[in-house]
Amino acid sequence: MPINIENNQITILNPTNLNEVGKVEVSNKQDVDTALKIAQEYKKWSSLSLKKRCAVIHKFRKIVFKNSELLKKTIKDETGKKDFVVFTELLSFLDHSKTMAKIAQSSLKKSSRNPGLLFKNKKAYVQYEPLGVAGIISPWNFPLATPMKGTIEALLAGNNVILKPSEYTPLTSLFMKKIWDEHTGYNNAFQVVNGAGNIGSILVESPLTDVISFTGSTKVGLKIAETCSSRLKPCILELGGKDPMIILKDASIKRSVESALHAGLFNAGQTCISTEEIFVEDDIVDEFKTKLSLRIKDIKSGGSDSDDIGPIITDDTKQKINEHINEVKDTCDIISGINNGGDKFIAPTIVVDPPDSSRLVNEETFGPVMTIRPFKSEDELIEKIHKTGYGLSSSIFGSNRKRVNRIIKRMKTGNVNVNDVMTSYAIVTLPFGGEGLSGLGKQHGVEGLRSFCRVKSIVVNRFNFIDEPTWLGRPKIVEKALEKLAKLLFR
Repeated sequence: MPINIENNQITILNPTNLNEVGKVEVSNKQDVDTALKIAQEYKKWSSLSLKKRCAVIHKFRKIVFKNSELLKKTIKDETGKKDFVVFTELLSFLDHSKTMAKIAQSSLKKSSRNPGLLFKNKKAYVQYEPLGVAGIISPWNFPLATPMKGTIEALLAGNNVILKPSEYTPLTSLFMKKIWDEHTGYNNAFQVVNGAGNIGSILVESPLTDVISFTGSTKVGLKIAETCSSRLKPCILELGGKDPMIILKDASIKRSVESALHAGLFNAGQTCISTEEIFVEDDIVDEFKTKLSLRIKDIKSGGSDSDDIGPIITDDTKQKINEHINEVKDTCDIISGINNGGDKFIAPTIVVDPPDSSRLVNEETFGPVMTIRPFKSEDELIEKIHKTGYGLSSSIFGSNRKRVNRIIKRMKTGNVNVNDVMTSYAIVTLPFGGEGLSGLGKQHGVEGLRSFCRVKSIVVNRFNFIDEPTWLGRPKIVEKALEKLAKLLFR
């Protein structure tokens, strides 16, 4: 889908049929600066009690659910997704917002800490305070779940949010903003600015943002990290991945095959946790390849309800996928499904044992393409997995739990699913984030909430004596007493 920006307007096209589904005004620098100033000065939201903020989020979620049919239509219009994929994205948002509002009440409240043996006369506790203004920059592949999960976590922590959705899919974010404004009474706590990457850059570079949360490519994420580090500004980066699936010789072949199809083809492979590479133990690689090939040949991409997977949302992504396949098509065994949709779609594809030097092996593909690569030893497996530098998510299939756990400990990855795929992201109480080129920081869970907080340590003296035993002017007898006490406490 080409992006069309004319006369300060973005024309949004459905990638399935290229029909126009809406127009959005492009924000300029003055618009963003105004939003930043409003967010910096707005104190109504952060001054609410934690309990009240959670109640507002609960109310917001319920109103969204009441409007779910129109919301699903909006998502489908601007992404071309299949109905069930849209439905699962809605479920993901609803579960996240409900669960996070519940756990925030305990994980963000002031908590006592043990002052240790030396300071029994003190009270020690940790207080979680909002950082201030959170700039959230989100991609096009999940226009509801991805931007709104970060928004919800930042809001629960007491921050004001400025969201910059993808220029390809801004309608969903504007739909959510409309519901927020009409039903919460805290309009300035959540603002939306629209445009291409230059608008996101203003948020990143501004001294008025206190934290940046970015989901997108590793290339852009590295630039954001560099800018934020030069300003000592915290950033949460959820970047690319290859998300390897490991199939050991004692795994259930049938479950492994079905898991690969789901994890590799869900949302036409346009998800950061999509399985792109499958490592199969040499003993069973032929059997697995045969069974996966038989299944994938019947899977269809296309725009009709009878087709299984939807369109590739952007032209750049489609071009990269085709380049990855074309580079190896003359040297590898390639098995494909059915493309009923023409140029806007890509048939589900398996590439068997591509060269280690190929782009398909070394880069994120972000489409319905999986590689099958054999391995003979655990050392070989780990070396191949770590070669790309990515470490977002992974899965491992096998029945020997001791061996499975041994391999897990050697993997540099943020998330692992055992005899399962992608579920670690869906369980929102679990922290989600990657290692290496896959990002920094965590979303979801207690860790995600606290990523948007200033963690403040506070000590309160219980007894206001004139001085303390360790202060200046202490008599020698006190020093001797402290030495004896140390021997009693720490011998």
